[in-house]
Amino acid sequence: MQIERERAVKWAKMTTQWKKYSDSDKLYRRVNKGIPNSVRGTVWRHVMGIENVKEEGVYLRMKELGRRTSPDIKQIDIDVLRTFRDNIMYKDRYGIKQQALFHVLVAYSMYNTELGYCQGMSSIAAVLLMYLNEEDAFWALVVFIGDPKFAMHGMLIPGLPKLLALCDFHSTLRKRFMPKLHRHMDSQYVAAPDYTTAWFVKLFLDALPFQLVLRIWDLMLFRGEGTLMALSLVLLKINSRAILRLKEDGIRLHLQALYRQHYNEDDTILEVQGMLGEMVKARLRLPQPVRLQKIAELTQNAKERTADILQQNGTETLSIHVDFSAHDSSPDPELSTYV
Repeated sequence: MQIERERAVKWAKMTTQWKKYSDSDKLYRRVNKGIPNSVRGTVWRHVMGIENVKEEGVYLRMKELGRRTSPDIKQIDIDVLRTFRDNIMYKDRYGIKQQALFHVLVAYSMYNTELGYCQGMSSIAAVLLMYLNEEDAFWALVVFIGDPKFAMHGMLIPGLPKLLALCDFHSTLRKRFMPKLHRHMDSQYVAAPDYTTAWFVKLFLDALPFQLVLRIWDLMLFRGEGTLMALSLVLLKINSRAILRLKEDGIRLHLQALYRQHYNEDDTILEVQGMLGEMVKARLRLPQPVRLQKIAELTQNAKERTADILQQNGTETLSIHVDFSAHDSSPDPELSTYV
């Protein structure tokens, strides 16, 4: 606890001089040691550049518009109820955090109408809300999906083109860095998508102990999605002996239960850093973003769409009444509790 407090003081000082430290070796060394929980939200806001993409009023308008017309409102409510049920923040039905999660997801479904809402978003948004306020969590989700550094858009659109590309890239890495393990897994018909799909779509949530996932997210926010690829190889390396003894479904079941294992967080982060270095030495490049949307264009389109609706209604503000008659399925009557 004393070490955590000392680190928190150092990080707090660094966040007040972010431009000075934003690309420094000192910052990266401290990221490797772990961002203290008490300042994680502040650091995430800085590194994701939330203030650079946020536009005043857009989130509120998207939230209000979504509560009226989002076609995904019923599915969002169902998924909010399922998300992090063992976490104290999300235990209470229609509690503060459940409402915030509902609002963020509904707002995004209207902000990015091409993508709308996908089920993989709920867990990611829920973690963001653990460290950011409601509006900042919305913009952080915008960055995760639309910024080239993360570019999750291609992992969520129909056909999952980027997800398939990342699975193929993992298979290439597995063959190059772990040829013996690769041959064994191939002989047992265990393809990369069999286990990496859930890892990549949910950014390793539910795949590993939560505190380790937070450390991985810290590193990913600074290093980009290459962190995910490096971690996928490190997990195979850590479990290689067990995998070589198993066959077919035994391998799949083992890789689905990694969250039950104990990990030394610092050692795991060092392993991931080392693997990132090996990937750079081998000049292996990540797949290019698929149909990446520009955040500035999405925001402008969202503003124009809201303006058109306001003009049609002849009002200056959007009604916050949820019109469920616009939806195909009848929602839970208690959904009005969100409003």
